[in-house]
Amino acid sequence: MKGFNILAYLRRVVKYVVFYTILIVAMLAVVYFTSDNPNITFWELIQPGQQKNLILLIVAFSLLYPFLGFSKKEIFTNRPMTEDKDTVIRIAAESGFIQESDQNGKMVFRAKRIAMRIFRVFEDRITIDYTGNPVVIEGMRRDIQRIARHMEHFFQRSREE
Repeated sequence: MKGFNILAYLRRVVKYVVFYTILIVAMLAVVYFTSDNPNITFWELIQPGQQKNLILLIVAFSLLYPFLGFSKKEIFTNRPMTEDKDTVIRIAAESGFIQESDQNGKMVFRAKRIAMRIFRVFEDRITIDYTGNPVVIEGMRRDIQRIARHMEHFFQRSREE
C-alpha cells in the first residue's frame, strides 16, 4: 500500500484497545453498581475468562478501524492553493476544527471540542498538503469527506466565475 505508515497504525491500534477497554469496564461498573445482584463480585464480572468474546471484539475492532476509519483524499484545484488558504481555514472551522500549524506547505487542524477529541482518542488531526496539485487531505474518513466536499464545491464554483 502506497503511503502506509505502520507506526501510526500501531499507535492507533494500541490507543483503541486501551480506550475501548476502559470504556467497557466503566460501563460494566455502572451496570454492576446500579444492579441489585449480590451473587457476583465486580472482579468476577470483568475476569478475562468470562469475557473472551468481548476481548476478541475489542481487539478485532481496534485492528480494523485504523484501516477503515482513516484515509487520504485528493482534490484538484487547478490553481495554487496558497491564495485560498483563508477559505480552507474557514471551511475547517465550520466543520469543528481549528488550525494547529501551517508549515512547509502542510496545514494541520485538530478538533475544537475536547469531548470530540477524547472520543476520537486524540486521533482527530486533519492534514492538508497543498504543495502541489492535487491537494491531499489526510485524517479520519468522515471528517475529510465532509471538508473535501466543501473544498471541491468552493473550487468548482471559483472555476465557474
